[in-house]
Amino acid sequence: MPQMKYEKHNARQYEQILRAARRLFVEKGIERVSFSAVADSCGIARATLYKYFPDKESLLWAIHRQALRTFGNALLARAEARPLTALERFSVYFEELARRFELDPDFLLFFDLFEKTYQAETARRGSAVYERMFRPGDFGSGDTARFLCENFNDGSLRAGLDAQLTAVSATYTAVYVLIGLGKDRAPLSLKYGMEAPAMARFLFDAFLRGISADGAPPR
Repeated sequence: MPQMKYEKHNARQYEQILRAARRLFVEKGIERVSFSAVADSCGIARATLYKYFPDKESLLWAIHRQALRTFGNALLARAEARPLTALERFSVYFEELARRFELDPDFLLFFDLFEKTYQAETARRGSAVYERMFRPGDFGSGDTARFLCENFNDGSLRAGLDAQLTAVSATYTAVYVLIGLGKDRAPLSLKYGMEAPAMARFLFDAFLRGISADGAPPR
C-alpha cells in the first residue's frame, strides 16, 4: 500500500510538472523558461524536477508526447466505437481538434513553439532523439495521416483524390488554422464579432464538402 501511494503521488506530480511547464512555455517562450522557473511554478525543488526530467529537452518532448497521446487516443476511441467511412474519419479529426482547441488552447500553442524541433527530428529516418523520446505504441509522427488514409477509397470521398496528399493537407491546414485563430482570438472577436471556434468549424466544413463524393459533409 505505501508503494502504491508513492507511485500515485509521483504520477500526479509528473502531470503537474507537465501542465505547469507547458503554461510557462506558452506564456514566455521556450528559450526564456529555465528549469528553476518550472520548479518554482510547481512548488518543488530543482532536485525533484531532475528526478523526472534530466534536462529541458526531455521535458519538452514529454509535453509533446503526452499531447499527441491524448489526441491520438481520442481519435482511435471514435474509430473503435463504430466503423467510420473515410469522410467520417476526416470529420472526426476536425471535430476532435476543434474540441481540444476549445477545451485546452495551450495544446496547439505549445505545438507552434515546439514544431520546428519536432519536424526536424521526425523528418530524419531513425532519429535518435525521436526514438528515445517516443515509446513503442505511442501515437506519434505520421499516425494522424495514417488514420485519415484508412479506407480512403471506400466511395465516400471525391474520386481522383490522392490519399497521402489529402490526409497531410487536412492535418496541417487544420492545425495551422487553429494556431492562427488561437493567437488572434480576442482581436478577431472584437473586430468582426465572430468567435474563433465558429470560424474554425466553417472552414473545416468547407474542406469536408470539397473532398466529399456528393459535396456534402457527413450527416
